[in-house]
Amino acid sequence: MNLTVFPPPIYNFLKYAEENSVEKIVLDCGAGGRRPPLALFSNNGYEAYGIDISEPQIEMANRFALEHNLKLKIKKGDMRKIPFDNETFGCVFSWNSSIHLTKNDTKTALSEMLRVLKKGGLLYVNFIWNKDLSIDLGEERNPGEFWMTIDGEECVHSCFSESETDQFFDNFKILYKQKRQITLIRNNKTSNDAYLDYIVKK
Repeated sequence: MNLTVFPPPIYNFLKYAEENSVEKIVLDCGAGGRRPPLALFSNNGYEAYGIDISEPQIEMANRFALEHNLKLKIKKGDMRKIPFDNETFGCVFSWNSSIHLTKNDTKTALSEMLRVLKKGGLLYVNFIWNKDLSIDLGEERNPGEFWMTIDGEECVHSCFSESETDQFFDNFKILYKQKRQITLIRNNKTSNDAYLDYIVKK
């Protein structure tokens, strides 16, 4: 099966997982959607688990898995209280999902992701960098927390400085860090997005 529909950072995380010979059991926190990145890991021999807080998003991911004959074990769950035992997974990731949490909830979710990660396992997560020039379109209710309405639902986007995100991983080994600034033009509208990506080893 040709799975070429996922963002480059997901392929990069898979490369690091393969190079570090982690146990092939993976958890995606925020695993729902039309093209679940978890499928890439399943297609490469990983036992693939996922959680998502949205049942419609889970249904879309399960439909994709059925259409492509993939075994994705996705269930409803909150990354702030992950429903798995300590040190269950060889790798854990969250792609563009934890960015929708408040800063305090982001810290809680990261603690949970690292809790369920095996010793020597790898975590990938990305954050909105405070060099993002589009995020201020929302209402800043707390420092770095911007609220906006998307598709009729209110949601938050948390925006971090580089020093803030570095501190999350003081007790872990950072294998990879990337600062991305992207200009996108969609439907004659331009946005300037910025992200911080990390791969860390427990």
